Order: sequence, then C-alpha cells, then structure tokens
Amino acid sequence: MPIVSIAQARSHVRVEADYPEEQLQPAIAGAVDAAQAYLNRRVYEDSAKLAQARAGYPAAVKAAAIARDQALADAVFILNREERTAAIRVAAVAFGEATAEADACIHGVVVNPSIVTAVLLTIGHLYANRSDVVVGAQAIELPNGAKSLLRPYRRVMMP
Repeated sequence: MPIVSIAQARSHVRVEADYPEEQLQPAIAGAVDAAQAYLNRRVYEDSAKLAQARAGYPAAVKAAAIARDQALADAVFILNREERTAAIRVAAVAFGEATAEADACIHGVVVNPSIVTAVLLTIGHLYANRSDVVVGAQAIELPNGAKSLLRPYRRVMMP
C-alpha cells in the first residue's frame, strides 16, 4: 500500500474515477518526495518496512565507504593535480550523499495521519496550480498548511 493511493488523490482533488492516473501520479510522487525532503527522513508504509530499511543501514554505509576508498585509491594515480583534487572531491560528495541517504532511512518514520494529510494538501496544491505563475490573484501560503503538519516529525539537521 503506498503512502497515498491514486483513489485518495482522486478523491482529494475531486476528480472522477476515470481521470487519467498518469496525470496524478507525478503529483503524488512529488508530494511524497517533498514531504520526505522537508522531514529529512524517509516515510515508510508500516513498521516492517522501516525495520527492513534499518537492517540495511550497516551494509549501505559499508558499501559507501568501500566506494569512497576505491575512488580515493584510484585518485592517487591521477597525475594532474586539478583532476586528482576533483576526483577526491567527487568521492567525498558521493560518500556524503550515500551516508545522508542511509541516515534518512535509519531515522525513518512510519506514515501517520499528519503525513498523509500534508501529502494530500501538497497534491491539491500541485493539482490546482499546474504552473509557476499565478495570474489575477494574490498568492499566499496558508498558515496551517503541509509544513505545520510535518514540523513535529521533522529531523533537524545541524552542521
């Protein structure tokens, strides 16, 4: 079961059952992705999937470390200083991204009504505003919108 189903999205944006799924699916995926990005953690459908993600954490970190170490070992043989520095930076960035993704998984959260509602609000916004421009109306962010629903579950990242 996905975090938000096509049926839930159709009902929320008040379209008929025959409304094309391929037009709603990107909004659902984008809304879920935006929620996870704001939370700095992954959202799982149930506790079993969260436990599975947590179980994969050591292997994910180990694979990232092995890839980084191999890239650094390969960089030693690059003669050009700028290219070697670039290769080292790429290895560091790739390792950082891999460990950040692993951290987002291990700090995951099981979906709850607040997260579902925030995702539905975002889907509704994406459906109602299909372009980047608002014509003839003043655009404001609602004070009790998706972010206020997600904020209690947000993992704050400190440098």
